[in-house]
Amino acid sequence: MQKYYFHNGKLTNVNKSKKKLPQSLNIDIKSVVDINILLNKVKIEEKNQIKKKIIFFSLVTAILILFGTFITFLK
Repeated sequence: MQKYYFHNGKLTNVNKSKKKLPQSLNIDIKSVVDINILLNKVKIEEKNQIKKKIIFFSLVTAILILFGTFITFLK
């Protein structure tokens, strides 16, 4: 079924046969959560963050040392 909307002079097709289905939530499904697995994941993530920070700090210091030695050789 076509509907005519006169603003902007556009023709808009509206299909009213499409029905919106209600979204169902699966609340009844229960899952077992092991706290040790969750804690191990947190520990591993913390270790990875510490490794990233150490690598970043060492790269920044290496760049500063190389830049400093480059400046001293130019003088």
